[in-house]
Amino acid sequence: DKYLLLLQKRLGSTSVGASTARGMGPKGTIQAAREFLQSLDLQRFVVANEMKFLKELDKATAELKKSLPKDAKHWGSSRKFLNIFLRGCTYNKFLCKKFKLERIEPWLEVPLDSHVAKGLRKDVGKDVNFPKWTTVIGLEPEVSAEFQKFASNVAAKESISRVHLDVKYWRNTNN
Repeated sequence: DKYLLLLQKRLGSTSVGASTARGMGPKGTIQAAREFLQSLDLQRFVVANEMKFLKELDKATAELKKSLPKDAKHWGSSRKFLNIFLRGCTYNKFLCKKFKLERIEPWLEVPLDSHVAKGLRKDVGKDVNFPKWTTVIGLEPEVSAEFQKFASNVAAKESISRVHLDVKYWRNTNN
């Protein structure tokens, strides 16, 4: 268990780097996010259904937002940091096995940014009433939910969980 804690600390540290948090807050934003993620109880996310998972994700997003410096308290960046971290924990075979994170994989959100929004836009087509992308820090829960709905539809067509779409869209110059 000591090593699992070290693994979580490492993932908490590497999930939020300079490129992930660029323009999302003042000095201290990255460190505050890392500290929050390193001590987050992963077991709280392993719940019975998607609705309970999303409630827990919303609570953790609010807690992370509250822990960030004054000018970094944005819902969108908090959600992105959390989604990247949870994805990383699920991808780690040791943490995944210990906390049974494979149960939540279908409910994990794709971490949203301009690359993901652009890729989703391309994949859903021009005839769909697609939300306008602004910025990560400008992202609000309702708009995020719309993007996640589109991500779920695209992922279903590709027979994957929506969290994995980040791999497809991340810095994809073909989008």
